[in-house]
Amino acid sequence: MIKRMIILIIMGLTLSSCQLFTEAIKDNMYRVERARERKELSKKDGPGAIVVDKYKEDVERVIQDIKKRPINKKVEFGGTTLLIPENTRLNPKHGNIVDEKTGYGIAVIFYIEDYCTEVFYRKKVRNDKYILLYYNDEDKDLNVIGQKIIKANSLTNTCK
Repeated sequence: MIKRMIILIIMGLTLSSCQLFTEAIKDNMYRVERARERKELSKKDGPGAIVVDKYKEDVERVIQDIKKRPINKKVEFGGTTLLIPENTRLNPKHGNIVDEKTGYGIAVIFYIEDYCTEVFYRKKVRNDKYILLYYNDEDKDLNVIGQKIIKANSLTNTCK
């Protein structure tokens, strides 16, 4: 009788610890995926290229150069035509602007959402799709580029 109780207790402890192992495995898989995403965003043509030491100075020069360019290049994104700075393209993976000459990406990003939010400037594509423009408006240089894109594409920050 005591032997059976001990076996049941041990089985119960074993089964309850399986959940801890499962959660630990899921947590590690999540961490690996996040690390992979950070690495992808920090590539030369990604929006996070400026945080990589070997790209930082070149990306800053590219931002200064893009700031002076007219907003006249038409690109297709999310079912609509957008205007972006001359001699740039959109990175198809991340939606950020990439200088065609150097290949460096800057942190001015377009992305698609299925809801309206007044936090970002946006353009309504259809009833359930919005193209949003994301950039750090506290960075003076990115703010100049962002404001030029907003004006050229008639983006708004209201949901009306």
